[in-house]
Amino acid sequence: MPIIQPLDTAIEQEIAAKGGTIVFCLYNPRSKTGMRSWEVKVKNADGSRSVLVIRDSGVNIEQIEVPVRRFATRAERNAEIYRLYSEENLSQVFLANFFSVSQPAISIIIKEFKNK
Repeated sequence: MPIIQPLDTAIEQEIAAKGGTIVFCLYNPRSKTGMRSWEVKVKNADGSRSVLVIRDSGVNIEQIEVPVRRFATRAERNAEIYRLYSEENLSQVFLANFFSVSQPAISIIIKEFKNK
């Protein structure tokens, strides 16, 4: 289970200044990239949601807004989950929260795509 590590106050204030609210924040002491990271689910002022990833390499802190593609079907959603996991290096726990499914369901989706 990830250790709780507070998000930098300046980053929280930046999100709030844009009208956003942090809905979920997952701290990974060592993510798939090997760096400390925070995966943040943000509810924007217009009601949409976005993903923000903060990575700390020890030398610098990088903040990236990860684009989430729209989808209309379960198959398209599953393809987007796999893309976010494999290309954007988001964790299964974060993806489960973001898409409102269980972590084991995310694991099955990823396994199915790997076997294609």
